[in-house]
Amino acid sequence: MRYADFVDYSTLDPFKRRIINALGPTWANVEGLGVRVVPESLGQPAVLLDFVDYDFMLAFKSDCVGTKGHIADKMLAAGWSGDVASLYSGLGVDLIAHNANDLICVGAAPLALSDEIGSGRSEWFADEARVTGLLEGLRRGCDEAEITIPCGETPTLPDVINPETAYITGSMIGIVRPKERACWGQSLQAGDVIFGLASSGIHANGLTLARRITERLPQGYLTAFGGSAATGGDWTLGQELLTPMQIYVKPVLEMFEAGVELHYLSNITGSGWRKVMRCGYPFTYVIESLPEPQSIFLFLQEQGEINDYEAYQTWNMGVGFCLYVAEREAGTIEGICAEYGISVVRLGRVEEGEKRVILPSLGVEYEAD
Repeated sequence: MRYADFVDYSTLDPFKRRIINALGPTWANVEGLGVRVVPESLGQPAVLLDFVDYDFMLAFKSDCVGTKGHIADKMLAAGWSGDVASLYSGLGVDLIAHNANDLICVGAAPLALSDEIGSGRSEWFADEARVTGLLEGLRRGCDEAEITIPCGETPTLPDVINPETAYITGSMIGIVRPKERACWGQSLQAGDVIFGLASSGIHANGLTLARRITERLPQGYLTAFGGSAATGGDWTLGQELLTPMQIYVKPVLEMFEAGVELHYLSNITGSGWRKVMRCGYPFTYVIESLPEPQSIFLFLQEQGEINDYEAYQTWNMGVGFCLYVAEREAGTIEGICAEYGISVVRLGRVEEGEKRVILPSLGVEYEAD
């Protein structure tokens, strides 16, 4: 079983590039306002808008929680009788995390998000426990990322969205101040060290493949998955898949404030460890040390008969964010991560060579598309 059997990036990525090429001429529309689209930021986790006469840029990003919300809805349909609000609260955190973690990659401090919660029928919003949980998660995510949500939309789209679920998405802006903090890999160089920050679990990528594997099991999302450290009670596979994403905003911004020279940053999301080589410049990324993946990944690999090559290009496998820095910055990075209780692993190094990611211990190698 492969993720590409359900989501084909070889079709999606050319379409993304076509959009950029087709709409490139519209950049001129904002130049009269003293605003310049930074071309080097195209294809990076967020795009940069340079306010030419001032010492700041804005960063802009849109993202969603993908099909992760469908898991919560499926659990309810399967008869799960636990706290409904707890199923949906993590989705609010995920929406903030997906966008905010991308903004910090270009050196931006996240500011505000406009959410869009769409459903196939208005009744989805009438479930008080579900809505309460989602709103609580959005509030918690705002506090963790230190942003606000001043506006949003709740469209009802019959025949477009599944009536039993919701599409949770949003757009976020952030500020890069001063401009010299803007980052798109322009300082990346051979010899830089790659550090990986631990994920909190599967996050919100590769869930389509995880759902296909889970739905083949006799108990589906209600499959027992050990004990919960938080509750001390039983824990289901569905709850594990709904674990909220880690938000890396505070430690990364503290690194910027501490003067750490962050040469590149990558949020390990869609396409998994291929995101290690997201920088637009040609380098080879050698991963010499891999952390032990959380049990959810090992379980999914076993149940779905997923090999390492497929797993590491689909899921984060325990690493949610990567930092690329000079050797001298190691101590500061490790110290700041320790303050926030985030595990950090020295993964490997950047080398001269063709654009690719090499995982020698697994015999896995990914080349640029």
